[in-house]
Amino acid sequence: MNTNLQEKIKEVKSSIVAIGFNPTPDKITIIGSGFGVSDDGKILSAAHLYNQLSPEQISNLKANAMIKQESNELEFYQWLPIKLISKNDKDDLALFQIEDYKKTLLRKLDFDDSDKIIVGDEVYFIGFPYAAQLMNEGFGVTLIVNKGIISNTKRDGTDPARKRNWLIVDAISNPGNSGCPLINAETNKVIGVMTITFRTKSKVQPNLDIREPMHICAAKPINLAKDLLK
Repeated sequence: MNTNLQEKIKEVKSSIVAIGFNPTPDKITIIGSGFGVSDDGKILSAAHLYNQLSPEQISNLKANAMIKQESNELEFYQWLPIKLISKNDKDDLALFQIEDYKKTLLRKLDFDDSDKIIVGDEVYFIGFPYAAQLMNEGFGVTLIVNKGIISNTKRDGTDPARKRNWLIVDAISNPGNSGCPLINAETNKVIGVMTITFRTKSKVQPNLDIREPMHICAAKPINLAKDLLK
């Protein structure tokens, strides 16, 4: 257990956003997470979140960013419009610009060298899984932290350069975590963008569209995003 993990989590919390859109003026649908990668309101997330949206949903795309943090752990958020800057569908990465970013506590998270990460390294990810459901249950805006280790690393078998293209994590990730940062617990720097979780059909509720999470999820290494950020 990293003894100062609590402080490290506090350092990054204000840079994590929920991403969603307004299906109607008085409702919000949350589709995933993102995080700050610049000092002028740019956020990185997963491209598949954007690719599943209709043109109307894209026009209403927003990020829920922290605007105030009090000493008693009270945190305040505001929905602000965002626009796509660029995306890399092959690596499932997307860069957005948040409007009115100066209203927020959003700041740039530092990157680690994801090619140096090895199996057994301790990591954590922080995002907004089941965010809308938690709001509906009265919990409000709820950032969730999950901790695990790197279980495996994979390289692209179709790329002659054999770039590392997956970091497999021994943890449970839920819908809404896509786009959130995977962080090296030692350095507190971003090593990946969470993009996929593995689930199996529920044996407990086979007639409902409920999937039981496996203790396997995966992130795109942050080194793959460096060209996108240029």
